[in-house]
This record gives sequence, C-alpha cells and structure tokens, in this order.
Amino acid sequence: MVNVSKVDVMAIGAHPDDVEVGAGGLVAKLIKSGLRVGIVDLTAGELATNGTAEERREEARRAGEVLGLTWRQCLAIPDRGITTGKEYLMRLVEVIRKSRPGLILCPYWEDRHPDHVNASRLVQEAWFDSGLTRVGSRLPPFRAGQIWYYYISGAVEPKFIVDVSECYHTKRLAILAHQTQFGKSPNSTETFLNAGPGSLLSVVESRDRYFGSLIGCMYGEGFTTKSPLAIHNPLALLGVKE
Repeated sequence: MVNVSKVDVMAIGAHPDDVEVGAGGLVAKLIKSGLRVGIVDLTAGELATNGTAEERREEARRAGEVLGLTWRQCLAIPDRGITTGKEYLMRLVEVIRKSRPGLILCPYWEDRHPDHVNASRLVQEAWFDSGLTRVGSRLPPFRAGQIWYYYISGAVEPKFIVDVSECYHTKRLAILAHQTQFGKSPNSTETFLNAGPGSLLSVVESRDRYFGSLIGCMYGEGFTTKSPLAIHNPLALLGVKE
C-alpha cells in the first residue's frame, strides 16, 4: 500500500498517464521549486488497447520517479466505471483528507473521453464533501483552497498559462515512461495515442508550443478554474507579459 502523506499539491487523473499529458510540466516545475506533489490515478487503465494493468502500474511508478513525486496512489476504480457513487466518492475523500493539499489538479470537465469528464465531476464532488464535518470519515474535514483544471485530448481558451519550458524535457520523459501507450512494439496496436503525426503526443506538444507562444515562451500548459483566482500579492503580476 502507498503511504499517502501531506502534500502541497494533489494531481488527479482518470488513467495512469492523464496527469503527465495535461499537467506534467507544472508538476515537474512545482517539485523543482521544492513543493511536495502526489498523484491519484482513479483507475489502473486496464481497458487500454495496449498494456496490462500490471504493466501500466509499473509505468506509472517509473513516471512518478521521473517527476519526483512524493507518492502515487491508484484508487482501483474500474476503467470506464468512474461514477460519483458513494463508494468511489469516499475513496477520494479519504485521500484528500489524508494528504490535505492546498491545490488540486484534475481534468477539464469537457473531453472526448467520458472517463475524463466523469473524473472531473468526481473530483468536484469529493473536494466539496471532504470539507463537510458530517460526511463519514474518521479523518477531520479538509477542503483544498483551489482546483485547477488541465486539458488532455483537446483544449479551450485557458484562464491562465504556466511557462513550463525549463521542465518540458521532464514532462516528455514522464509521458514516454508510459511505453505501452505512447511507444510502439511488434505486438502493439496502432491507436490515437501512438500512431502518426496526429498521435496524442504530437497533439500535446503542438498545443503546449501554441500556449507557450501566447505568453512568449517555448512551452506552456493551460489551465482553467470555475471561480476567480484570488491575487494576494499584486506585485507578483508585474512580471506577467501582456
């Protein structure tokens, strides 16, 4: 069992490679700056065309080492079975209360993959319930201060973009650690993830280059929120490029 401990940031994905694809650069940058980050994979991704659950678990472990995670936990919700039912909701509530992150990262609420959409909804509900005193748990209530939503398969106009240029090599290595999904072997099947110039990795790199161009850097990751971001130190914005 993974020892879930206190972290500054918790990143949540439906499948073992989601966080790396959508927010791997930010995660690497936060860790490089000294913050503690944990990843929660809601499922083991066992229905993927390529790779077994065991292979994907080992790939997730290696990707976590590349990023420098404090811990990585799989909640073992069935792939394509993510719902906001009480059992799954409480699994995530428990992890949030154990780790007490100030920030949660999770998939954007619109996506081509239903699991990503359902994961976003599950996170939203678990975030809310984790702060309710009378929601059953032996752990004290806790609610993270913010949720930032990252993009996986597509994107809309982000509310803000983070310069991840200095950590992009780490992001790419973390994605490629998921070899069964993004690599090719004699026994692998071509999928949207690994095939040709329109593969997901190509789409992600093109998107991150585009987001980077909008803020005058090489690579950027876009994020959005459902509520305004509170700026307590306006002087920090003086370095922001228009």
